[in-house]
Amino acid sequence: MNMLSFRNGCVALVATVGMGVSGSASALSLDTTFLQATSTLQFSASAYNATNLLNISFSSLGNTYQNGSVTTNGVSVPTFVLPVTNADVSIGWNLKISPNSGDATGSGLLLTRGYAQLGLANFSIDYTTDKVYADVLAGGKSTNMAVYSFTELTDLNIGLKGLSLTMNQTLGTLKLTNEAANTFASVLGIDDVFKGVMLGLDFGTITIDINTGLRKPVSDNPLTAAVMVPETSTYVMMAMGLVGIASVSRRKYQQR
Repeated sequence: MNMLSFRNGCVALVATVGMGVSGSASALSLDTTFLQATSTLQFSASAYNATNLLNISFSSLGNTYQNGSVTTNGVSVPTFVLPVTNADVSIGWNLKISPNSGDATGSGLLLTRGYAQLGLANFSIDYTTDKVYADVLAGGKSTNMAVYSFTELTDLNIGLKGLSLTMNQTLGTLKLTNEAANTFASVLGIDDVFKGVMLGLDFGTITIDINTGLRKPVSDNPLTAAVMVPETSTYVMMAMGLVGIASVSRRKYQQR
C-alpha cells in the first residue's frame, strides 16, 4: 500500500505497495487528512420528514459539520459534511483505477429522541459490498455494523496523477440495513410499525469529492462511546439546576 501524507506543508510518500488478490493489481492506501477530501451527506426530504415525525433530531459529532441546507418541496433539509481521512484504491494491469473503500474516521452524527441518544461514528464506504459501515455508539458501547446499502448514482470520475488522487461520485438510494433498523428501534424506542417505514425509506445521497488541494489537517482519531457521555461540568450544572428548582418549590409551598 502507498500512503500519501502531508507534513509541515510538504508532501511525503510512504510506500508499501502490495499485490491484490488477482496478483495483477496493486493496492494504494492514501492518507487524505491534509487533502480537500469530503463526503457530503444529504438526507432526502421524505426521510427527514419521517424522522421529524418520530421526534428524531440530528447533530454533528467530531469532525462532522453542517453546511447549510437544501429546500425540497418546502422542506429544509440539513447537509452534513464528513471529511474523508483515507481512501483505498486498486490499480489494475491496464492502469485502470478502482476504489475499494474510503474512511471518514473521527466524524459522526448524533441521533436524539427524547432522552435516548445514539451515535454513528467513524464511517467507511465499502465498494466491494456496496455498504456504508459505522460504529454505532449506544449504552457506553461501540458496535461496528453496515448502516446503509447504496447504489452508484453517477459515473465514477477517478484519477491518479503523480500519486495524487482525484475522485468524484454520488452514491444514492441509501437504505437502512435490517441490523441498523433493529438497533435504531431498540435504542431510540421506535415501535415495529415505524421501523418498517424506516426500512422502506430512501435516506438520500452521499457525494464524494477528493482533489489535490490542501486543507487544514483534520484528526483521524476514532470517536468512541465516550463522546456520548456529558462532561463532569454538565452533570454539576444539571444537579445545581435541580437543587434550585427544589428550593424554589419549597419556598412557594411554605408561603401558602
